[in-house]
Amino acid sequence: MNPIRDEAIPDLAIPPPGKAWVVLHVRPRCEKKLEAFCQRSGLPAYLPLRRKVHRYGVRERAFWSPLFPGYLFCVSTAPGRSTLRQNRYVANLLEVLDQARLVGQLLHIRQALAVDDMVEVMPYLAAGRRVQVTAGPFKGLEGIVQRIKGRTKVVLNVDMIQQAVIVEVDSTCLAPA
Repeated sequence: MNPIRDEAIPDLAIPPPGKAWVVLHVRPRCEKKLEAFCQRSGLPAYLPLRRKVHRYGVRERAFWSPLFPGYLFCVSTAPGRSTLRQNRYVANLLEVLDQARLVGQLLHIRQALAVDDMVEVMPYLAAGRRVQVTAGPFKGLEGIVQRIKGRTKVVLNVDMIQQAVIVEVDSTCLAPA
């Protein structure tokens, strides 16, 4: 079962007053444990996962790993943030100043993962031309266009954690944003 399409994914929207999205910087290899803790505690959390395949000779093993290792996105109240800071899996808690921007970027990432769960992660790119995809499965997404190995790719940035996801798009489906 693809966890990206699971119905348990929280509503990625701007939370009501008194609640806010926070980015949890997580201790190594504790992302899924912290997500389970958040679910048990009634805190909506979003952990983007991607499918990876390891080959061992002739055999293959597919598994789901965090798209952004070391980060979990969570909606919390002020007292909830205090509880999260005390959790042994949390290394740091990053407050999100621009809630709308983070939600928009997470929606773009979720849409890209719904189409292709084998996306590539690459370093954050601040430079480049901002574009919008006008057709195809990624229609409506905004990102930065890059040419990599002669192919057109769009980089979807998550500014808050300085990470990015890259998807391949036909250059005829792009327009300046």
